[in-house]
Amino acid sequence: MNSVQFLLKNRLIFVIEDNPGNLAVLSMYLEQEGAKVKVERYGINTVQAILKAMPVDLIVTDLMLPKGLSGFDVYDQIRQVPELAHIPVVAVSAADPDSAMLKARQKGFAGFISKPVTRQIAKQLAEVLSGKTVWQGDSGLI
Repeated sequence: MNSVQFLLKNRLIFVIEDNPGNLAVLSMYLEQEGAKVKVERYGINTVQAILKAMPVDLIVTDLMLPKGLSGFDVYDQIRQVPELAHIPVVAVSAADPDSAMLKARQKGFAGFISKPVTRQIAKQLAEVLSGKTVWQGDSGLI
């Protein structure tokens, strides 16, 4: 078992992603390393869905969601719930990393990863679970 598998095995990662293709790729990479993935596609009932899925180890959210909602809005909702306040949240987005990454850092996200995601995302999220942060724009680690 490699270190990524060790850190992800049986860990529950909650993903908020509206694009079915992106969701399938992200879930596949995580599940291949032993993680369990739960999903909420639109960010509308996210807090209730996360509470129902507890215990959740990590939350991954897209920043651009439908119906005028953003991953920043979802982050604010999550942080208002004491039972969820300790869970690290990572943004995975096609948004401009220069502005979105700065806002994510200021809000307290545990990281930002630019889309398109690659197999590397499993390692990056394992690092977050080990207590590190990951800030990766489209031009590499920042």
